[in-house]
Amino acid sequence: MHAYGIFRGIKKELDDAITQLQGQYLPFEVFKDGAAGLKKGKYLAQLQVRPIQLYEFVFPKEHKDFVLTSIFVDPSNQVDRGNEKTMSHTKSKRHDKAIWFLRKVLGVKKAEWKPTIEKWPIPFSHLDRVLIGIKEDYNFDDGTEAL
Repeated sequence: MHAYGIFRGIKKELDDAITQLQGQYLPFEVFKDGAAGLKKGKYLAQLQVRPIQLYEFVFPKEHKDFVLTSIFVDPSNQVDRGNEKTMSHTKSKRHDKAIWFLRKVLGVKKAEWKPTIEKWPIPFSHLDRVLIGIKEDYNFDDGTEAL
């Protein structure tokens, strides 16, 4: 069973609540040997808390290629869709509809950029990363970008 919800509040309080939830176990029964690699019997299952988080990254426009490459590009984050290797897409085409919807709600457009060779050495192992979209900042009268 999967339940989805939105939490909002003070980060420390949220972190404490999530830590407490992760420490909860529930009984479950395996009815046939070999199911899920287990023998028939009663077990305890840990409540899995899997965050689905939305982030906004704000940076100067001139660094778009570098920043997007650093956050959203690596070989394990590419999805092979026939003749097309896509970066920062969901693993399932079905989820792409939700990303399209989020893009519309947030008022952003599909991102286009040229991947760079250089990038920040930030480990993103075991994390799915999907770029929803981008939008440009407005500029002040003197031409300064309003971050």
